[in-house]
Amino acid sequence: MAWRFRKSFSPLPGVRLTLSPRGISTSVGVGPIRISNGSRGSAITARIPGTGLSFRQPLDPGRGSPPKRQASLREAPKPRLAFAPSAEPLGPPAEPEPSAVEQGLRDIRSAGSGALTTAGLSEVKRLLLASHKELGEIRSDLTHWRAEEKAAVAKCKSWANGWLLRKLFKNKFEQLRVAAEEATAHRTELEEQERLAKLQMQLDLPPGVQDAFHRFADDFAVMAGARKIWDTVGERAANRVAERTTASRVVERKPVRFKLGKCDLLDTEWAVPHLENANGGDLYFYPAFIIYVVTAESFALLEYAELKLDSSGTRFIEEEGVPSDAQVVGQTWAKANKDGSPDKRFNGNYQIPIAAYGKLLFRSATGMNEEYMVSNAESTEAFSQAWGTFVQAVRAGV
Repeated sequence: MAWRFRKSFSPLPGVRLTLSPRGISTSVGVGPIRISNGSRGSAITARIPGTGLSFRQPLDPGRGSPPKRQASLREAPKPRLAFAPSAEPLGPPAEPEPSAVEQGLRDIRSAGSGALTTAGLSEVKRLLLASHKELGEIRSDLTHWRAEEKAAVAKCKSWANGWLLRKLFKNKFEQLRVAAEEATAHRTELEEQERLAKLQMQLDLPPGVQDAFHRFADDFAVMAGARKIWDTVGERAANRVAERTTASRVVERKPVRFKLGKCDLLDTEWAVPHLENANGGDLYFYPAFIIYVVTAESFALLEYAELKLDSSGTRFIEEEGVPSDAQVVGQTWAKANKDGSPDKRFNGNYQIPIAAYGKLLFRSATGMNEEYMVSNAESTEAFSQAWGTFVQAVRAGV
């Protein structure tokens, strides 16, 4: 009979997030005793099942009122991506401005993941990190024992199929059979530990928040079907005279995908909006919070109250081909005067279409700074409206 193997580990307790008008509260534990953390501070709660009686003991002495909310980040002026020709005369040629032409692009990216997490979700982040560490150890052992099982079972089968070795070396064959069973027991036990070590999260959401989130996810799915989506990763001001352009800024963009998906950090049934990021962490919009994931060890959690979305239409000089779901709203020239007319000093000067796109800018006081461009401007506007409705429901907690 093969012996059973069990690695020594401590499975994490269940986590419940409750959304209310006061914000998000986190409770950890199983059965009638739980430790909670929220706007009223940390406390231990015990209840007697079937009686309706409960007891709550604060763990933060002297803390009886919610902390004052930090001042929100003051909005910087919106960079204009307007490409309408100027009515000013060209005048004498101007020398290029090194500050505008020679300098590199300014990165558009968020702060490090260690700074982004909002205070109310720090305990959830700690539990996720502990879960990942535990899973990493278990999965390393699991990889080893899957290989051991494969080799042991294969060797045992080869002896079982061979009459001579099985009859002449009975003791050796029995050792091989036991080794194969033990390897299978190791692998089975570790797979069960892997299942138990995953942090299972329960979200307690009011009906209004759930309904608004489902509509928000539907509008996101429509936007995700746009022909082209880009992550804007850098920018600088354009020198319109030196560069002979009607653009007001120069940007670097990289194609990314939007889709409904799941974050590997959580064991939930929710398929949520997932925004890829070309120069930082991907964004996952769960009903109660946002996860910014660089790696399984480097991630942040943000509350919707801390995240601001600016959505607008933008006119873009498109030299790479206008996607089929975008609208062409004008034309410009590869080399243009300030009034929009072609600069005749350049041979082979050609026209470039101006496309109308949608723009999404996510910012937070903790350092979130992500900008996207979407070819389907109408779907971006619908997503923005659904976002506003959903965030309002989250803040109301109803």
